[in-house]
Amino acid sequence: MNRWKQALGAALLLWTGLASAVDTPLGGIPVSITLTNLPKITVEKPGGGWYDTLTLSNSAGSDITRYQAQVPVQVSIRNERNFTVSLVNPLVLTHETKPELTFTTEQVAFGSNATNLQALSATPVAFSNPAPLADTSSGSYLLSLVARQPVGVLGTISGSYLGKLVLLFEVQA
Repeated sequence: MNRWKQALGAALLLWTGLASAVDTPLGGIPVSITLTNLPKITVEKPGGGWYDTLTLSNSAGSDITRYQAQVPVQVSIRNERNFTVSLVNPLVLTHETKPELTFTTEQVAFGSNATNLQALSATPVAFSNPAPLADTSSGSYLLSLVARQPVGVLGTISGSYLGKLVLLFEVQA
């Protein structure tokens, strides 16, 4: 009988403790929240989207062995205005069916206008957009490609050439 009384007493104490815990409010727990709106860079052609292909032409100037293209590029950055551009891999333009024929890339360049182009390489080149409007800075630039056709007789080197241009745009804080 003593054990039963002890068990009943322990159960009553436990029950009283549980009832007290339910009635005791925890109170408010202050939590501070910091929202960070990280910079985001958008690179596109004016009006949106990107170029599926670039067509190099030899119609500018008297040197018909030199092919070039210049296309406009819009760079917009949220919460920042400074960025860098680098060439991930060298541009190689190879004949579609004769891989031994390749153009010699003279320059891949980027800049705010045709007279202010900077040659791109694996080393990042710094650029700066105009001051931001609201939270976004936006700048207009030119991407320029210049390549020289393979050496050979025109009939043996004509055809379609393919290449892959990979540029890395990074926000600089």
